[in-house]
Amino acid sequence: MRRERPAPSVLDLCPRLRHRARRATIAIRRLVDALVADFPDSALLAREPGVAEWMDTTPYDHVAADLIASARALSDALSALDDSP
Repeated sequence: MRRERPAPSVLDLCPRLRHRARRATIAIRRLVDALVADFPDSALLAREPGVAEWMDTTPYDHVAADLIASARALSDALSALDDSP
């Protein structure tokens, strides 16, 4: 029985994207770190929005939490480029 080779990832097919994806991932991590430093409660809100019911939060915490959740989703999408289909 012959073993099939795994399909290449997007970054294997387009190697010049690898550097750009890596730079974008680093920038996203820096953004998330800055948000968490300035709005410490936002990291918890991003993971579990239900905690807002018992926490004393500001509207800015919620905006930062939404941005953190979106940034993490973008980072996950960038890392998925490196996975084979």
